[in-house]
Amino acid sequence: MATKRTSFVTVRNNFQKKIRSYQVLLGQTSGAGTKFRPSPAQLNSISRLIDKGAKLQKVTTQQLNRWAGTRKSTWSASSAKNTLIKKFGKSCIKAVAFNKGGGFIVATSPTRKGRTFSFGSAK
Repeated sequence: MATKRTSFVTVRNNFQKKIRSYQVLLGQTSGAGTKFRPSPAQLNSISRLIDKGAKLQKVTTQQLNRWAGTRKSTWSASSAKNTLIKKFGKSCIKAVAFNKGGGFIVATSPTRKGRTFSFGSAK
């Protein structure tokens, strides 16, 4: 059985994905203070998940309301995580933190049932 060799393109793509995720985290650390900002502990936790291969995605309150079938105007990070776990499964959702823009940043597993996982393409 032949093993698949990793190409430079694959390595470069993996680096680019991680860099984009770190850029999102970096954006959460700058600017004026707001209550909708991840704590330093949350940022460090999410960065460790990115090191392990997690994918960082943004979720709005409108998306959460649609998936939960509610009309909440405010969500806590824990209730958002619980809603996402109910919708997509515990194996997909790794961490949830506030986004300083008002929504949430979510660390997800890179795949779901063997396919690339994205909130936009999830059914």
